[in-house]
Amino acid sequence: MTVKINVKKELGIAKNFEVKESNKNIRATWELQKLMTKLAIDQEQDSNDPEQAEAMIDMMLDVQSKVITYIVDILKLTDAQAEKVDDLGFNETVELATRISAELLHIETVEASEEETGLEA
Repeated sequence: MTVKINVKKELGIAKNFEVKESNKNIRATWELQKLMTKLAIDQEQDSNDPEQAEAMIDMMLDVQSKVITYIVDILKLTDAQAEKVDDLGFNETVELATRISAELLHIETVEASEEETGLEA
């Protein structure tokens, strides 16, 4: 099976991309999900330790590279199309990768309430 993914809003590319629900693509999607979960957990740890700060920067660089690679590989973008991903902001790039992974896994994403996130007063 395939999933049609539209990235016109993010990349300005009008055509829909057909992404196979292959083991390779699903595995890449789970790897991305694992990476993003690890990042979220690591960001929760508050530390003034310079070594941990450096490790966090290294992780952010790794996440940025892997998120971009995920988008380019999953959508099979050309070099010119891949440059459009590089022109996005970091948060926009993560949001696009998250949306692609959700569509590929057939997961409906919804905003968490303050109560669900623990931000409730």
